[in-house]
Amino acid sequence: MKKLAFLTLLAFLFVKPAHSTSLDEIYRDLVKSDNEGYLPLYVKNRKIPDVLIEDGITETPLAIKAEEPAISPYQIPLIDKYKIEEEARIARQRKWDNAIRAVKENRVTPVELDEILMRVADNDPHAVEIYAWMNARGIGIPQDLVHAFNLYQQAIFLKVPEAEKNAAAVYKVMKPEQRQQIKAYIPPEEETGQ
Repeated sequence: MKKLAFLTLLAFLFVKPAHSTSLDEIYRDLVKSDNEGYLPLYVKNRKIPDVLIEDGITETPLAIKAEEPAISPYQIPLIDKYKIEEEARIARQRKWDNAIRAVKENRVTPVELDEILMRVADNDPHAVEIYAWMNARGIGIPQDLVHAFNLYQQAIFLKVPEAEKNAAAVYKVMKPEQRQQIKAYIPPEEETGQ
């Protein structure tokens, strides 16, 4: 019995008694202890109008941001420029790969055709060869053997392997009236007179 009385006495001495009796008061005490005694508006007693301000509350000034050191205007554009150029190069390569895949699968859309035509205009040897093959086979566009032969002549000038053999094969299947429409290939430098 003496032990139980002693433990009860110790419990009353070392255990802090709760001041609140309801869950709401317990929550308010918890919030007050977390906020150094300040009770925010969302926890205030709902019976008190919100326009009243608790006495003794001082607003803490906003922390002033330390200004970041000035960065030279020459640093950012160089980093961003290389990143943007690399992303653009990857996007162009992906678009070209999609165009080649579409030709192989015989599902050429205007998007892929535009990509091929743009590269043909830039004298890309691979694009010229693909576009000549498309014209010879009628893949994605109507079959045009005359245009295919002319493109193979351009491919020969661009030193595409097997271009002469493919031009000869197209020439063999052409009708006589188509052979009369063939024009000699003139490189762009010679057309302008340079």
